[in-house]
Amino acid sequence: MAQTPHTVRWGILATGFIAQMFVRDLLCNPALRDVSDVAHKVVAVASSRSKESAAGFLEKVNLAPEGVQLYGSYAELVSDPDVDCVYVATPHSHHFQNAMLALSAGKNVLCEKAFTVTASQARKLAETARAKNVFLMEAVWTRYFPSEHQRSGSWSSPGAIGTVYRVIGEWS
Repeated sequence: MAQTPHTVRWGILATGFIAQMFVRDLLCNPALRDVSDVAHKVVAVASSRSKESAAGFLEKVNLAPEGVQLYGSYAELVSDPDVDCVYVATPHSHHFQNAMLALSAGKNVLCEKAFTVTASQARKLAETARAKNVFLMEAVWTRYFPSEHQRSGSWSSPGAIGTVYRVIGEWS
């Protein structure tokens, strides 16, 4: 008998390019990765400017607006009881205050990189997450691509491609 997957209900805090890419990836069919025990659903989107900006975000990621709450402030989003986890995609200079807002509301947080501007900010977020008993993590995608790490590691094996002096990667 197939188990019903646990559905994580996401709130997207900020509507820029990185958030668009994250949501497109988040909503890919988990079965493509042989995952059947978890599913993801975007239930709320907040723009710092307006509900209209949040609505425009839904169009950009081809997400139907039915059932997705739109907010014109981050405080409204983190107050939504239907949000399990908040994805913080603001500029990194604002990560601390936005992640702290979500943590203080008792939300799990996935914060885009760079996590914070200072180590002391990162420590404070971790302390708050522990105190609130919620999950907090920096969104470093490469951590979740073990096959890519293995493949790139084999490229640098002695003689495979020659001597590696420098690697430069770009995101397109």
